[in-house]
Amino acid sequence: MALALALSPAYVIRPHLGPLPTTVLELVLGPAILVGLLAYWRDLPWRNPFTWPALLLLLAATLDSVFAPDRRAALGLWKAYFVEPVAAGLVIAAMARGRPNAQLLLAGLAVAGTVAAILNLAADGQALANHAYSNVTPPVAVYNSANATALYLEPLIAFALAIALYSDAVRERWLAGGLAALFALADLFSDSRLGWITLGALCLFVAAFHARRWWAYGLAVIGGGLAFALSQSVRDRILVEFDPGSPKNTLVLRASLWRSTLNMLLHQPLFGGGLSGFRRSIEPYRDPNYHEDLIYPHNLALNLWSETGLLGLAAFTWLSVQLVRVALPLLRRDPWRRALAIGLLGMLVAFVVHGIGDVPYFKNDQSLAFWALLAIPLGAASDNQGAP
Repeated sequence: MALALALSPAYVIRPHLGPLPTTVLELVLGPAILVGLLAYWRDLPWRNPFTWPALLLLLAATLDSVFAPDRRAALGLWKAYFVEPVAAGLVIAAMARGRPNAQLLLAGLAVAGTVAAILNLAADGQALANHAYSNVTPPVAVYNSANATALYLEPLIAFALAIALYSDAVRERWLAGGLAALFALADLFSDSRLGWITLGALCLFVAAFHARRWWAYGLAVIGGGLAFALSQSVRDRILVEFDPGSPKNTLVLRASLWRSTLNMLLHQPLFGGGLSGFRRSIEPYRDPNYHEDLIYPHNLALNLWSETGLLGLAAFTWLSVQLVRVALPLLRRDPWRRALAIGLLGMLVAFVVHGIGDVPYFKNDQSLAFWALLAIPLGAASDNQGAP
């Protein structure tokens, strides 16, 4: 399972098994889930705070696969975004009851984040060396867009920061701190403005639990001010959002897309556009002034509504509430579980902040990381932390 988590970004490698398309991630994750279900059958937490919202989300995704314009494409997303990650989360929750296992599973995600971060930073470095770097369309490795790098790394940053500040193991804290710095650097070089805002929000949120939080807040203000003052690139990326007439103003573009999406959803509110059906469903309602590719509505709430219907939106909201309910009691436990709770809450902060103008969750690696990071604190909430 740790190997499957480490291979999360390898979903972009898509071989075929005969006529059936698959991914390198799926080739490892599928057996890991099956073996895990067999090995941990008696310990699987079938009844836990996430059970009912997870089942409701699966039901919503299933219904939106049936009513999708392209059922074949919908079933692929149903399997990759919902069935496999939820099943993996169930197994991971049973595994993570012991701290060594939880550390190993987190290490798998750390490897995935390290690979994604280093490859994307290498692409940035090569472009800078060749004087070909553009902050409008920054270079990217692994993913199709640089913004996807920030979306994947932000939940990992939340956990890395929390462990770095609040773990009771010195070596663990130093390692997590190094990972947080690496992931944050890759996030910054993604040139995603929402990525920058989310990174700042994560740092401020995680620091809020520390006795010296005001030092962190002061450093954040100074760092942000220096970046704005010293970097023309940063100023250009930010100030363009205050110019409604600029074609590079993403807020104007997003507003146009959101209006079209809401118009579509109000005409078919129950199931939305269907899983993998947004591109086709939005066409009759498309704003002719919107010229970007219509893949998703670039808003987490609208995306959930469009892809999984009102049931899916309600299920994810319920899941978020349960996430808070699981995390809050852990804040009063030992340093290890407190760090996991802060990381879990930080992940929710990342989803809410970046989800304002983009789409967390709806990629193979992001959905798997979400359920894994949901499951590890759930497993740690049990009292048998000395178990192997």
